[in-house]
Amino acid sequence: MLVLDTAQYPFAATDKNGTRKKDVGLYAMNYGTAYVASVAVYASYTQVLQALAEADAFPGPSVVVAYLPHAGGVFGGNYSPIEVLQQSKLAVDSGAWPLYRWDPTKADSARFQLDSERLRRSLEDFLQRENVLAAIGHSEPKLSGIRASVEGKIGERLARKARGDVDTLLGGLGGPPLLVLFASDNGNAEETARRVARQGRRRGLDVRCMSMDEFDVEELPFEKTVVVSVSTAGQGEIPSNGREFWKALQAASINLNATQFAVFGLGDSHYWPRAEDAIFYNKPARDIDRKLSELGGARLVDVGLGDDQDADGWETGFADFEQRLWAALNIDVVAGAGVEEEAPGRTDEENKVISNFLRGSISQAIADTSCGYVDEWDGKLLKFHGTYMQDDRDLRAERMSRGEEKAFSFMIRVRLPGGVATPAQWLAMDKLADEYGNQTMKITTRQTFQLHGVLKRDLRETMRGINRGLMDTIAACGDVNRNVVASANPLQAHLQPEVVQLATDISRHLLPSTSAYHEIWLDDKMVAGSAEQTSPVADYEPLYGPAYLPRKYKIAIAIPPENDVDVVAYDLGFIAILDAEQQNILGYNVMIGGGMGMTHNNRKTYPRLATCLGYVPKDKAIAVSEKVMLVQRDHGDRTNRKHARLKYTVDDYGMDWWRQQVEARLGFAFEAERPYKFTHNGDRYGWVKSTPGLNNFTMFVQNGR
Repeated sequence: MLVLDTAQYPFAATDKNGTRKKDVGLYAMNYGTAYVASVAVYASYTQVLQALAEADAFPGPSVVVAYLPHAGGVFGGNYSPIEVLQQSKLAVDSGAWPLYRWDPTKADSARFQLDSERLRRSLEDFLQRENVLAAIGHSEPKLSGIRASVEGKIGERLARKARGDVDTLLGGLGGPPLLVLFASDNGNAEETARRVARQGRRRGLDVRCMSMDEFDVEELPFEKTVVVSVSTAGQGEIPSNGREFWKALQAASINLNATQFAVFGLGDSHYWPRAEDAIFYNKPARDIDRKLSELGGARLVDVGLGDDQDADGWETGFADFEQRLWAALNIDVVAGAGVEEEAPGRTDEENKVISNFLRGSISQAIADTSCGYVDEWDGKLLKFHGTYMQDDRDLRAERMSRGEEKAFSFMIRVRLPGGVATPAQWLAMDKLADEYGNQTMKITTRQTFQLHGVLKRDLRETMRGINRGLMDTIAACGDVNRNVVASANPLQAHLQPEVVQLATDISRHLLPSTSAYHEIWLDDKMVAGSAEQTSPVADYEPLYGPAYLPRKYKIAIAIPPENDVDVVAYDLGFIAILDAEQQNILGYNVMIGGGMGMTHNNRKTYPRLATCLGYVPKDKAIAVSEKVMLVQRDHGDRTNRKHARLKYTVDDYGMDWWRQQVEARLGFAFEAERPYKFTHNGDRYGWVKSTPGLNNFTMFVQNGR
């Protein structure tokens, strides 16, 4: 049974006749053998889904009472979703509408589950106070397991106070303290926080900079100056590495009379188009600013708001905030201060150039067993070797609370031109997924395998296992030519071997020449006839140079009338032109400048369909792939990675200029574009008759995993 309560918040204690409102959930629990849950649709989606699933599975009657407020308690169009959301959260946070689940089949201690975060914290605080009274009657009191003992807490606070006194005493030596906290999903808030930290060190301050979840809210009263930088996630939510801090701050009973603070937020004023949704713009920053003030903190400056819609993005608001911050603190730059603490700045381009042809310190990093990660710069270089570092977001808060590093692992992507693998290679990847990964393989939209969940200590053995299967991962990621994709249309199976061979030849021709891959992963030895082996002689990159490309370079090959590879969405696309009988490939129309990537509401980034340079005979395709890449290498934007893809270079210079540049390098001119027609751009699932006497089966794999 699903019961909807549509009353507006705040609730009246009685109705117009003076009758007290019935608690349906309490009545149902008194029944004794019914499952009961209280939910609020707009307060916690997860709790709603969990309650409904448990109610459905319960072997008996189930009652779910759901709060869904509407004007006058009547459903209608006069309430917007945002108003329902606001009232739901107010009712739940105030305790007027508790969230809970009751399962009479469980043990006594587990029957009732309180899901309201604020109520649960209030209950914990109450029980903690009760523990003090209970402790009086015990020489060795056993206090509640909900939190650490009160005595322990008091001792910790006294110790922190003592440390604070020592810090004050030594302030003249180390400089006044400054705590900089950040919560960031995409790195921008962290960047602003580190900028404040760097400027603080230049002014002789004793600076600590960390994510919000790394800091204990109970220690805020002992901080003299706090600067917070927070971005906006989802529906005006705190980013994942700040949510535990925010929960604790909301429930905290602390006095910040001795603390001064400043808050900077990053958001997008046009992310939510409706006027009533404007409250979500930089909501985390404004919420934290308000809460710190409510707790007694002294606001140094008004909350700073960085807006992606400004001409320079959030930089505009941050420049103003930073100027006001240092003016309010009235601290000048100290000559020579902070210089040694600041790590030298490095761009992605500089990182590639100084990497010694993609080596960096990768060998030392993967040999270091004291941690499960690599640093930022080796992480960027690892992409060229076909692997990315990742971490399990679901475990971040838990591990951070225990003082542990994030649950790091690595994704490995295989270079597999045309997406063709033998049964033996499939089985090899399957075995590696079980031995070193998370027991799953992923088939990507770009025709290759990916393994996930590989630990750093297993990277080398996994790479060697891939190599033993006559595959490799070099150039599967990074600022180089990526895996070349080709049509897999079974209706033209007689042409498929030719385009797969072209994809393989282009991929091999555009491979980086560095021997770093074999040196790091294979000890510079051929292992069972590895897929590619470059010369172990002194490294050089005849095609790429030491800085490689400004950004990734992707190539696709399509055979009309099928466009199953979305050829116009690639940096370089080859569209096969067939003879009159549709039996042989004569050459290719060359398309450049495609790409679907963009940054939301950043008008300087946009999707673009590829434009035709012209037609070339099929024996010129490899040369064209090289020369187009070289033009991008020499003229692509190396100062702004969001503007570094080939599509932006095409729009910056124009197609006439591009045609001249490529033709000059080729030594011949493109012919006019030849006619073709695409009639289908999806996969053909199930059994399809291909060449006479042969059938092809295309399997659907959900999410490619």
